[in-house]
This record gives sequence, C-alpha cells and structure tokens, in this order.
Amino acid sequence: MQPQNQGNWNNRQRLAWLVMTVLVVALSGTAGAVDAPNWESFPAYYDLDEWSVDWTPTHGLRVEAHRIIRVNRPSGVTAGHIRIWDTFFQRLKNFRGTVSDTLGEVLYSVDEKQVRTVSPFSEFRLYSGDAIRAVELEAPKPPYIVEARWEVEIDNPFFWPDWVLGDRLPRRRSIYQVAVPPKEEIRYRQVIPQLVRTTEESARREIITWELLNWQPEDTLEILNHAPIPVLHMAPAEFKVGRRKGKTESWDALGRWYWELTSGRLGLKDAQRRQVRDHIAEMVSDRARAAALKDWISDAWRYVAIEVGLGGWQPHASKAVFDNRYGDCKDMVFLYVSMLRELGLEAYPALVRARNPRALDPEFPKDWFDHVIAMTIIDGDTLWADPSDNRYRLGTLPRSCEARWALAVGEFGGRLVRTPCRSAAENRQSVHCVGRLSDDGDLEFEARLRVSGHYAQMFPLHGGASADGVVAVILGVMPPAIHGILEDVTVVSPDEVTARLSGRIRGWALAGPQRMVVRPRMTGWTSVDTLSGRADPAYMDIPQIVFDTVVIHFPPGWQPEFWPVADFLAPTSGEFGEGRTFEDRTLTVIRHMRWEECRRTETVRRDGGLLRAAYMNARNAEWVFHRPDNGGPVTDSLPMSEDGSPGLPSPSDGGGR
Repeated sequence: MQPQNQGNWNNRQRLAWLVMTVLVVALSGTAGAVDAPNWESFPAYYDLDEWSVDWTPTHGLRVEAHRIIRVNRPSGVTAGHIRIWDTFFQRLKNFRGTVSDTLGEVLYSVDEKQVRTVSPFSEFRLYSGDAIRAVELEAPKPPYIVEARWEVEIDNPFFWPDWVLGDRLPRRRSIYQVAVPPKEEIRYRQVIPQLVRTTEESARREIITWELLNWQPEDTLEILNHAPIPVLHMAPAEFKVGRRKGKTESWDALGRWYWELTSGRLGLKDAQRRQVRDHIAEMVSDRARAAALKDWISDAWRYVAIEVGLGGWQPHASKAVFDNRYGDCKDMVFLYVSMLRELGLEAYPALVRARNPRALDPEFPKDWFDHVIAMTIIDGDTLWADPSDNRYRLGTLPRSCEARWALAVGEFGGRLVRTPCRSAAENRQSVHCVGRLSDDGDLEFEARLRVSGHYAQMFPLHGGASADGVVAVILGVMPPAIHGILEDVTVVSPDEVTARLSGRIRGWALAGPQRMVVRPRMTGWTSVDTLSGRADPAYMDIPQIVFDTVVIHFPPGWQPEFWPVADFLAPTSGEFGEGRTFEDRTLTVIRHMRWEECRRTETVRRDGGLLRAAYMNARNAEWVFHRPDNGGPVTDSLPMSEDGSPGLPSPSDGGGR
C-alpha cells in the first residue's frame, strides 16, 4: 500500500505542478497581451524590420534589408524608405529592390540604373508618391501586407558607414546586424533602451546583433512626425578618407582630423592681401571690417560646388578661390577665415547640419554635417556668418543654420557649440490691408507692409520685386487674378523693410446673384530655408510675431449669413487669436500669432503644429454673405470686442494677448 500511496501522491504533485505551470503560462500570456501595443490602432507597423550591414574600410559597404509591413488603412501611408546620399560617393556599385504583396506578386522593382536617375540623392520608398516611382498600396480593404527586400553595395574608399537605423513606425520585431572586419572596431549608441545586444564570432567577422520586440513610441504623436525616429547610431572607431585616418571617439578628435585636412588651404598671396586691405580701408572698427568682408564675398563670389573624392571635405586653396571668384560653402568660408586672419582677427570654420532634418545627436560624435559656416570672435563677442548666403549680414544666420549644433574647428581641435536663434521680436510681420469689394467679387485694395528679420530676407529685393508676386504672398492669392502695383519699398535697415501696395484682385470673393463667399486670407506661418526647401517642413518654424488687419467695405445690402466661430489656441510657447466685426457694411478682421520657441524637441514641434493648424484653418475660412431680394441697406451687425472696438478678444475669452 505504501508504494501505491506514494505513487498517487507523486501523481497528484505532478498534476498540481502541471496546473500551476499552465496558470503561470496563461497569466504570462495575459500580461503580455496587456503590455503589448494595440497594433490595429496604428496606420501601419512593421511585422519584421531586418537589416544586415557588412563593411570594410577599403572596399566600402554592403547592406541587405527585409521588411514586412502591415498597413491598417488605405494607400498613401509611409511605410519606410532607404535613402542613398551620393553627394560624397559616386561609386554606387549595385542596388536592387522589390516590393511584393501577400501573394508574392511583385508590385514594384528598381535597379541601380533607375536609382541613379534621382539627384542629389536616391530614395526607394514604400509608399505612394515616391520620388523614383510610386508604390501604390491598394487593396479591397485594409489591413493588407507588403514585403520589401533590397540590397545596396557601395564600392568607395572615401566612404565610411556612419549609420542611423530607425523609422517612424512601431514594430513587432526588429533585427539589426553588423559584421565588423578583423582589427576594426565600431562605436554605437542604443537610442531605445529595449534593444537586446548579442555578439558572435565568425571566421572573418565579428557579428553584433541587436533585437527589438513589441516597440512603440512613448508619445504616439511621434509616429506622425516627418522625421524618422532613431533607434541605433553606429560609426567606426577609426575611419579613413583617402590616405587620411581619423577617429570618432570625441568631437575634439573629429575636429582635429578635419583641421589637419583643411588648414593648409588657408592663406592669401601678397597681391590678394593688398586687395583685402584696400577694400576695408575706410572701415574703422574690426566688426565693420569683418562685416564688409563677409558682404564682399557673398556678393562677388558665385556659389559653385565641385566635389570629387576628398573635395567632399577639403576646400580648394583660398588663393585659388580668391582669383576664380567662385566656390562652394566651405571654399567661401575658408576664404573668409583667411581674410580675417590676415587682419589679425580670430576666426574659424564650423561644420553644421543644415539640409538634413534629422537632428544631430551631441552624445554620439561622427560626421553628421552637410554645410560649413564661419565663426569669428571680436571684442569678446562670437559672431556667426554664412558667406554663401548674401541675404544675411554678419551676426545672423539663415534659418537652416539657427539653433543647431555646430563643430567649430581650429588649432585647438574641435568643439561642439550651439548656434544662436533670432527671437520672435526680431522676426515680425505686420500687414494692414483696406479694400473695397464690388458685387462681382473683385477687390480694389491698398496695403501697408512692415517686415523684419527672416521676413525681411524673404522679401524679393535681390533682382527686383514683382508687385504681383508680393501681393500673392501677402494676400494668399495666386496670379493671374492679381494686378498689383508696388508703390514704395523702403529698406529701413538690412533687417527691416516697409512697402506700400495697391491693386486689384479679380474674383477675390466668390460672388453670386444674392450670395458672396469671402476668404480674408493673409500670410502667416513662414517657411524659411536657405537651401530652397530641402529641409523637412517640420523643422522650419521660426520664432515670430505676425499681426494682420483686413478691412473690407461691401456694396450696399450685404449681411453675414454663415459666420463660423473663431478658434483660439495658446500652446506653451505660442498663441493665436482672431477678432472680427461687420458693421456699416464693413468687415474688419484682425489676426495675431506669436511663436517664441526655437528648440526642436518633440513637444515644441507638436505645439507648433497645433498652433499652425489653428492659424491655417482660420486663414482658409470661408464666410458667406447674402443680400436680401430688395437689395436695400441693412443695419445688422455682429458684437464687437469688450471695449467696443474691433480687435482681439480678451485672454478671458480664450484669445491671444
């Protein structure tokens, strides 16, 4: 009996352990289900995002990628891309890419020849509206799945693989694998702490693998942003450009490499020195001399970029640039630094990331840069300049260079510094427009404009100003409906412009026999970029103050019919307000927008997007007016502001200041 009882006891123990195990597994599964993202709530996500990177410092780079993307809504959703910048490497050896549907049918394929047709970079995207060719993600109804594979080979000793892996979308599973050659070492930084790293030794490579499971952005608004979300930064600890070796262990080391590569290009000939001194002979102060030389280069030297091999990093000799009267950004900066140093002034080149919207990571030194500007120190003040842009005087920078990390280089090595940013008080625009509307919707108008800061630099003074073009910008109406007269333009200072405009806009209001729709549009949120819109729009919001006033006199008999309520927003760093009245056949609209921030954080970008959306909604509003059948005068009016005059609502009403 004892052995049998013992056996029964053992069986009961096994059963209990089995039940407990099942419960633990079930509870674990339940917990996992609770913690896992709600995948159906995302427009699209990666079921799999797999990258393999293999490189050698002498032959270049090979990348293989495989993505399985689940799309939960109709076409037009960005589902990932690969971008091949070929400015500094012209030896793209191979490119192959395919996108397939769930049945294995190839939706789109591209090869190396097709990729080369796009300049200055090539993109292979997985969404409709691609620069090379659209991949229309269409199906009877979502969700549906697409699968993409591509392979890139770059055979170029001038290239080193400083990669940022990441994208906008959440992902169920991601695998990033890097094959490191013998005697080589890579540096990396895990931006997302959930990455799990493993290392494996093979015959000819050390294989480093990172894996990420069930990841979504902490702030879901991030996935709607234009800029990819970085996951992993990588760079070689030592790199080689031509025969020159460098290290990426610190910003100082990177700066020393760049200075050793470029400092020999400084210096002028005796005859050139005399020309420089003659040009500034009448200038009294060092600041005036530096400003005059900056303007001289910006106006008299043409921007021409010739970059082959080392030319992507190394400028031409300043002596040659001086005589040739042309050069790219680094050529002009080194010429400017040469001139200032001839006068005994402290001046340095500085590398900055201007074109690319992805922000530089100050904690991970590597070559993030695509533009060169100048920095000079005069009487203890640090003054910045972009000699390749003639719109901006000494001490100011184009929007694309403001509030950026810049690597200043010199005999000291390299030092990461922050470029300044204009305040909202400096970037101001005020427009006051008075017009008379005819029954057929034509508007005869007069307008006064006062702009400063970036707004003044946008004003088309260089090469002449088109009256129709200025009116189009200010009133938000495009030619050929406009006939404008630019009556007076006064350049108050290099940073402030006033103008008087008048003219006629045909069909400014959509008129009918008894109904009229008006759109009192005015300019507002600006997009300023030195490089003609190459930067991501999400990064082009400037600190600014905009004040627009529109006064429109109607013909007899018109009164409001559809008058939507204005919305007011006041995010942390900005505000927008609108006030409007209709009295004595006169429509008065006053709009005010203020934005103070220059930082490029997720919170700032989100607040800026909300404020911009409110402004654009008001700017594009349509108001309907009607005229009774008898066409007689009416006295109906809408309430005015608290003080009895047209203006912005008080803060208690939710408006601006």
